[in-house]
Amino acid sequence: MSNEAKAVKDQVNRCSKCGSCREVCPVFIEMNSEPWVARARVQLASAALEHQVDFSHRYKEIMESCLLCKACVAHCPNGVRVDKLVLWARQEAVKRQGLAFIKKVLLHNILRYNYRLDLMAKILAAYQATGIRLTPKDNLLPHFRTVPFRRLWHPKKLKKPSLVVAYFTGCMTQYVYHQTGRAVLHVLEENNVQVVLPEQWCCGMPALAAGDLQTARALAERNVESLTKAGVDYIITDCASCGEMLKGYGQLLGNDMARKFSGIVQDVSFFLVHTIGFRHPDKKVPLVVTYHDPCHLKRGQGTWAEPRKILAGIPGLTLVEMAESDRCCGSAGSFGFTHYDLSMKILQRKVENIRATGAQAVATGCPSCRLQIECGLKKADISMPVVHTVELLSRAYGLGMEGEAAC
Repeated sequence: MSNEAKAVKDQVNRCSKCGSCREVCPVFIEMNSEPWVARARVQLASAALEHQVDFSHRYKEIMESCLLCKACVAHCPNGVRVDKLVLWARQEAVKRQGLAFIKKVLLHNILRYNYRLDLMAKILAAYQATGIRLTPKDNLLPHFRTVPFRRLWHPKKLKKPSLVVAYFTGCMTQYVYHQTGRAVLHVLEENNVQVVLPEQWCCGMPALAAGDLQTARALAERNVESLTKAGVDYIITDCASCGEMLKGYGQLLGNDMARKFSGIVQDVSFFLVHTIGFRHPDKKVPLVVTYHDPCHLKRGQGTWAEPRKILAGIPGLTLVEMAESDRCCGSAGSFGFTHYDLSMKILQRKVENIRATGAQAVATGCPSCRLQIECGLKKADISMPVVHTVELLSRAYGLGMEGEAAC
């Protein structure tokens, strides 16, 4: 038995089938059917390991319905890494049957090439400009920018910076939320941190989640090589999913260079609070704000107190906690497109929790969550901006907040 198979079997053997995951799995709570809960996926992975099941449409349907939110992992009394088992199961399915045609085109022919991503963003921006909407899912699409962030905005050159960081923008800041990128540059400049923007590619999370380990590793290798050459003190990102992925490069690639790379990756909120001790701003931001914890930031990186410390440091701002602030919003990358109805049901509970706070704005640390919540608020006819935490800090430093709903 290979080391990988032993690791899978070890996780499977930890599961006592107690069913505690039923209490927290967002998918099971909406579906209320045993095949859709974490322990069922664990047993299905076990059967696949023992060659007792084929990789049927039903098998893939159950494995692909997992949000990878890690709520079950955090709640499990035995610490079963269901997320790791699901990823393994997806990779095994791809090994045996290959990727679906659309996924193969997107992951192999577009995601690996920045110039093709640039072109796709332009095409989507042009499509959106026509006002045509072919399906309700089109409302999940963000407003794409025609010019990528890293081509449009450049960090100022500081005279005596305290630290030098490489900013991993992620695809959403690169093509959608330029306002987050501007805020990150502004906030770091205000704290005397020199930012550089090396060449970079997609973090690889979409490929890893789809079971395409080959593409995930190829993208990881490019990013490790390019950002390591920059010779910086830290690598920071504003995206929870990118941050978790970058921190996992060491394990994914299994070499010293990748492990060193992963060791200096920090979410921007963690960096501001722990690494530099951000300067508290003077300007008031008179807003009542509630905060949504992204799964990949809280359970993926253990970062949840830091965004709240930043919000608490902004004069005039009042933080009101929502119920179940760390419950998944139902986005999970492409999950909202592949499981639209289920995603909207999960989102509805998040929207009701936000509405109940009476807040004037929602802050979060993940652009995918932001996009999903913006759509949910708009569907519920709630006029409330959703922003990255750093945008509020930037506003308190004197840069205006650019708000816009994605759909």
